[in-house]
Amino acid sequence: MNNKGYSIPEMLIVIGVLAIITTVVLISTSNAFKDNDELLYQEKANLIVHQSELYAKSLPNLETEGHLIITVSDIVKNGYFVADDDEGNVIDPRNSKSTLNGMKIKLSYNEGNIKATIIEGE
Repeated sequence: MNNKGYSIPEMLIVIGVLAIITTVVLISTSNAFKDNDELLYQEKANLIVHQSELYAKSLPNLETEGHLIITVSDIVKNGYFVADDDEGNVIDPRNSKSTLNGMKIKLSYNEGNIKATIIEGE
């Protein structure tokens, strides 16, 4: 008799091997689909701090006053940060319905050094 197909044990082995490969691939790629909202927020906050320090160099009264509080809206209006929409809003990556425009940044001047710090909780 001519046997032109696969036997049941052969098919079960192939299905088992495919199941193992699928499981390994899913486990190894599961981190690629993880929610990265907090990481995106931290990156945007670091960029805001950096751009605020650049903006502070253009402020003549910072050296005499020693410190100044600005908002994200200030650096957007002065062209040091690009807004996410046409209205000048900087969207919070953790919640797409809120903005970071009201986030306060403290600019400090000390012996020629400028430091920007985000003021939390306000």
